[in-house]
Amino acid sequence: MRILKNIFKKLYLFVAWAIVAFIFWSWIFTFATDTSPDKKITVYCHVPEIDSVGLAVKLEEGKPEGIKMVKVHSFEYVMFDVESIENGDIFILPESLIGEYAELLLDPGGGVRVYDSAAGTGSAVGFIGYTDEDYYLFLGAKSAHSEDGAAEKIAEKLIGLK
Repeated sequence: MRILKNIFKKLYLFVAWAIVAFIFWSWIFTFATDTSPDKKITVYCHVPEIDSVGLAVKLEEGKPEGIKMVKVHSFEYVMFDVESIENGDIFILPESLIGEYAELLLDPGGGVRVYDSAAGTGSAVGFIGYTDEDYYLFLGAKSAHSEDGAAEKIAEKLIGLK
C-alpha cells in the first residue's frame, strides 16, 4: 500500500515526462519525414475526402530533379497553420471557393478545370473525392517553385491522372 501511495504522489511527474517525451519524439519524427519547401511540392485539395498518401506516391513517380517528395493535404490539415498553406505549390479548389482563396493563387482567373461535375469525370478521381461542383487546379502565388517549373510538372502529371 505504501508503494502505491508513493507512486500516486509522484504521478504528475510520470505524466509530465510522458508528455515531454511524446513532444520530443514527435518533433524528431517531423524532421525525419519532412524536408525544406524548395525540395518538396505541396498540393492542397479542398475536398471532403482524399487518399493523400496514394496520390503523393503516384505524383512522386518520375518527379522533377531536385524534388525529394510530394506532399498532398486537405485544407483541414492546415486549419490552424495558415502560414504553411500560404506557401502551397498547387491548389485544387471548388468553383465556389476560388474568390475566397484568391490571394493564395498565382492566377485566380486562370485555373484549369480538373473535375467536371456535370459529366462526373476528372483528374485523379481514384484519389480525390470531389463533390457536386466543378473543381479547378491553380498554382500557388508564394510557391518556392515558381522559377524552376517543378510545380508545373507535377500539376501536369496530376491533370493527366485518371
